[in-house]
Amino acid sequence: MRNRNYPLYEVEAVHSLKELIDRTADLYKDRPALTFERKKEMVSVSYSQFRSDIEALARGMFGDSSAGCTVAVIGENSYEWILTYFAVVNSGNVILPLDKELTGAEIKNLLDDSCTETLVYSNDYSDVAKYVGEKTAGVQHYISTDRLWELLDQGAALIRDGGKAAAAEHETDYNAPAVLLYTSGTTGRPKGVMLSHFNLASDAAASCRHVGIFGSNMLVLPLHHSFGFVAGVCAMLLKGSEICISSSLKRTVPDLSKFKPVNMFLVPLFVETFYKKIWETAKKQGKDKLLRRMIGISNILLKAGIDVRRLLFKSVLSALGGNLKLIVSGGAPLDVKYVEGFRDIGINILNGYGITECSPIVSVNRNRHYRDGSVGQVLPCCEVRIADPDENGHGEIYVRGDPVMLGYYNNEQATRDAFDGEWFITGDIGYMDRDGFLFISGRKKNLIILNNGKNVYPEEIESELLRIGYIKEAVVYALDNTIVAEVFLDTENAPDCQARLDRDIIELNKTLPPYKNIGKTLIRDVEFPKTTTKKIKRT
Repeated sequence: MRNRNYPLYEVEAVHSLKELIDRTADLYKDRPALTFERKKEMVSVSYSQFRSDIEALARGMFGDSSAGCTVAVIGENSYEWILTYFAVVNSGNVILPLDKELTGAEIKNLLDDSCTETLVYSNDYSDVAKYVGEKTAGVQHYISTDRLWELLDQGAALIRDGGKAAAAEHETDYNAPAVLLYTSGTTGRPKGVMLSHFNLASDAAASCRHVGIFGSNMLVLPLHHSFGFVAGVCAMLLKGSEICISSSLKRTVPDLSKFKPVNMFLVPLFVETFYKKIWETAKKQGKDKLLRRMIGISNILLKAGIDVRRLLFKSVLSALGGNLKLIVSGGAPLDVKYVEGFRDIGINILNGYGITECSPIVSVNRNRHYRDGSVGQVLPCCEVRIADPDENGHGEIYVRGDPVMLGYYNNEQATRDAFDGEWFITGDIGYMDRDGFLFISGRKKNLIILNNGKNVYPEEIESELLRIGYIKEAVVYALDNTIVAEVFLDTENAPDCQARLDRDIIELNKTLPPYKNIGKTLIRDVEFPKTTTKKIKRT
């Protein structure tokens, strides 16, 4: 039922992460909240037990000490990681989720900049803890995730003996900093984004009102990533879903078969990988032509109101666990062909847009109200306006509302520069259509302005280049007023691609306005350098 409006889902507002935990524990009680594998055994923790564990760990970690400490956490996705996060923020302290792909020196710099007092780390990152311990005097306490259980037991015992539970007794200041997230932009040094309880809770609740989630979710995205945590944990808890924790990217495929999730939150790289794997498998089995015919028949039946996709493509869907029905994608642009391709086999992909400074979700397509190519409509907790639009309606995207950050930590100048009055300046260029669907054109700092005054958004041309099957990566920029395409090719699967490239660029140019024509092509021998979030460093 494409582009048909329908009411928002009913979800009660929450003002803090503590209120989120208390409400869901009271509402869902013995329903499984988090499921994970520990020592080759499957473990499920109920909503009520999750709250008890949070309160016990908070008591064991902080005792009667005052709130306001900064605690960093680093490690693979795990129950202990999530438990640490909520124990810290729900007792009035600040959590600093660390990107586990950063170097020891980079992590040391973030810990120094944030005045972190405690580092919680998993065993796989004990070398990082050792390095930091040798290089900085600021961190006073080091806690391995193995020791968390000891602290949890101590806290539980103190609570049983009549002691106060730090997380239960603390009166939350909804608007005080709760989370510190360092950006990993493609240019410049990281800035510490300060988010409050209210920022995160309001964004999670608004996301649940916008998108209908029914059934279990498999957590794949790294938890230090704001989209992974807010959408994959906070929003799922609000919906009473079972969150199945996949501990590593290497385990994604086997965990799909094990957990059989109904929903997933992913970045485009995962979506593209899954899609390509489906067609590679079909081709190896000699069934790719049959699959195309079945899709054609299925689409004809769909137009007649008959949906047999889950039956027709059962064997294809089984590779993704068999129950997967919904993927919400964010973090980077997603080509429409993947959205349409998954819809063909019965999986709905909802593309969205966000930025860390907005907690992070700003807009997303809805289950039955979407527009392909867009990043959906704006969440009910915030507003978007297009500043200084050009003749085509393209302009810089400004956001204001409940999810917008408090500011950058210890960086007043950067905070002032990031706002125009109440409006946060995203640095992204886009436009909105008459129905309120938001479209992203590119980043302002990447914009190419030619000497004839024409504006070229390199991301648009890069998207077209990536439709050429053997181009794996592409960056477009200007050199002496000439549009240059620098590409990395898949020579392994397409050995003749270098010879084909010039011809394909000529064909592509025919589809573009003359001022957007690619005038020069450079072929790289190696992939582009990337940030830890796998975005190309455009410098």
